[in-house]
Formats: sequence, C-alpha cells, structure tokens
Amino acid sequence: MSIPNSKLAEAKRLCHERRSAVCVDQKRRGLHRELLEERPHWSVLKRQEQYATIDRGEKVPFDIAVPLPAKDPRSPEETSGGVELFWETFECAHCGRCCYTPGAGLYLEKEDMERICKHLGWSMKKLKKLCHYDKSLKIWALKQPCPFYDREAKKCTIYPVRPLTCTRYPLHPPLKEMPYHLAVDAFCPAARELVKETLGWWIICENNWKDILEMMGR
Repeated sequence: MSIPNSKLAEAKRLCHERRSAVCVDQKRRGLHRELLEERPHWSVLKRQEQYATIDRGEKVPFDIAVPLPAKDPRSPEETSGGVELFWETFECAHCGRCCYTPGAGLYLEKEDMERICKHLGWSMKKLKKLCHYDKSLKIWALKQPCPFYDREAKKCTIYPVRPLTCTRYPLHPPLKEMPYHLAVDAFCPAARELVKETLGWWIICENNWKDILEMMGR
C-alpha cells in the first residue's frame, strides 16, 4: 500500500522534531546492523548502483543527503546531535581539492579576514591582494588555488584561523527535497566515502518514519 507524499512528509517532519536525539543515538550504537539482518534493504540490495551514483560527484557537482538530522533553526544548540555525529564519523583525506579546485567558493566574512590578518601580522590591504570581490554577493573570496594551501605538504598553512566556510565543509545546506537531513558536497572524496559507509543508516530513519505513520493512523 502506497503512502501519500503529504503524509510521509508530515511523518518526516515529526520525526525530525521529536526523535532527532533518539535517531542519532540509534546510529551511534549501530542499530542498523541488527535491522539489516532482519529484512532486505535497498542499501544492501542496490549497493553498487548507489555507489555509482555517489561517485558521479567526482565529475558532476551535486549535493547528497546524509541520514543524519539537520539542526532545527529554532533551537540549533539543542538539535546539534546530527552535526556532532557527522564530524565524529567524517575523516578528511587532506586531498586539498576543496582548496585548489577552480570554482570552490572560499568566501571570507569580515571576522575571517580580521582573524587571518591578526594571525599572520598582515594588513587588510595585503590580504585583499590574494582575494577577489564578488559584486553579486558583496563579499570577498580567496583566489583559486587557495594561497594558503601547501600542496606539497597537503595541509592548510592557516588551519587554526581558516575561514568559517572551510570549517563547515563538506557540509552544505539541506536539500529542498530532504529539508530535515544534513547534506554534503559530493565533490569531496571523503564525503563520498562517508555517504557510502552510512547508507545502512537510512533503515533507522525508515523505521522511525514507519512508527510515526502508525501512530498517525491510530
């Protein structure tokens, strides 16, 4: 029996609102392994197909949802569990692709520029020589490749004071069609690996949605 899209969307909203903390705990404890043994799931049955789609991110830019709850804008501090588990799980490969690939938006907030200048003992004028001004967004951005990335050592030379946009990468805003889940840039190799490793976590999400749908039907 198919479930109306509107009803499923409401179940997902309620799940995010009421079960985010439980959901994160279930994934941290590895509940998906037990559930995957109980019934067939697309994350196993269609694994190679899923991997092929994920790997398209190496050449085709797109964002992909992760089975972890995004923060609720109304109470970000109380709903940060999904982000916390993401950073516990994510392992940067230090490939530098986000630092030197043309098109990466290395935008600098005013606070970023002040922090970097203080760290390096530079004037704002000197830092701006390494940037360009985006007139449409009205913000400064580092020129590509990032002048602070050491390709030989494979590391950021200003890591302790790197821009906020760098500290958040590869996380991107939630997808329009998946507004309650974290999303990552599929261009990032380490992000693609995390998406593959956590495919089985979707069975936990689906179980929680099912429980809520049953409660809604009572």
